[in-house]
Amino acid sequence: MFDIAIIEDEELERRALRSILEKNLDGARIVGEARNGTEAMALIDGQHIDLMLIDIKIPRPNGLEIIQSVRDRGLATKVIILTAYDYFEIMQTAIHLKADNFLLKPIRTDDLLKAVHECLATHEPMAARAAGSWTVTAPAPDAIRVPEPPVGDRIAGLVDHSAYRECLALVRRHLEAIYAQREASPRRAVLEFLRIMLQVVEARGLALPPTLARQVETLESRRLDLHSHFQVQEVLCQLTDVLFEASESGGAHASGRIQDVLNYIERNLHKGVTLEDAADFAQISPCYLSRLFRKEMDVTFISYLKTQRIERAKELLQDSDLPITNVSLDLSFQDANYFCKAFKKEVGLSPSEYRRRFR
Repeated sequence: MFDIAIIEDEELERRALRSILEKNLDGARIVGEARNGTEAMALIDGQHIDLMLIDIKIPRPNGLEIIQSVRDRGLATKVIILTAYDYFEIMQTAIHLKADNFLLKPIRTDDLLKAVHECLATHEPMAARAAGSWTVTAPAPDAIRVPEPPVGDRIAGLVDHSAYRECLALVRRHLEAIYAQREASPRRAVLEFLRIMLQVVEARGLALPPTLARQVETLESRRLDLHSHFQVQEVLCQLTDVLFEASESGGAHASGRIQDVLNYIERNLHKGVTLEDAADFAQISPCYLSRLFRKEMDVTFISYLKTQRIERAKELLQDSDLPITNVSLDLSFQDANYFCKAFKKEVGLSPSEYRRRFR
């Protein structure tokens, strides 16, 4: 019997995770839940835990600090990180801490169960190893892990299932893993990943827009050192867009259109998205998109966009050292003063106050 712990500060999220696992997972049980870092540490101290599902955005100590504590103790606990964001710094730290998987919210049931099954497939229940006593065991060596399918196959599978955001997260994670290997230049691995992406595009009979084709040629001739990370990511994200363009054409039903628009917002939040931009992308009129968005999402387009920008700002303020001016620019606010006023109106704290309170 495998023992699983859920560490998540949102009660509805915890309930949903528990319900999915209890209904679909045999040979495992939920041995505890935690709403914050303090409760999580108490849970780790008092329970044998084979698998930990952990949101990194819990009150201090945060999720990454909890994982660091687990690794420092030499525990063999498997870790699946849950998060609504996929920033480079978070990815890099997660890789360093040997997290076993990384799921981007909103989490699909199939993705969750697949990740859990993969983690437990090569793991002996801790209670069986401990035989009733607390025993610290080193993590299983990588050599005995069941290898994941090639990244090209995983990307193709996500395209087949119209899972744009999951595919975009996979592409970013794979790139972060390449750049996290500091011992050697990432150029060879980046070019290999680029080749794999181009093969997936070619296998589907798709052609690159001329501008993107030129960007690919430029990358192939560059040094591609650590400073090129964001330029490489932009090209790979555009290749991902090409893969999904065929399934995002006009004529989709209402929920499909809105899902495409949500993907578009996620992809372009840093550029400044307008209702007109999104409508042009969805090939419908701004007026129709506004009505359709309100009907499907129960919130206006502008309100949703504002919420997404504020949530992203919270993430940057809490987990990065970016100056507030840079945060505002990264999220396409008019200027830092406007950003500060908008943030305080929504959150009740200025950006500086929020950073001091939650770091």
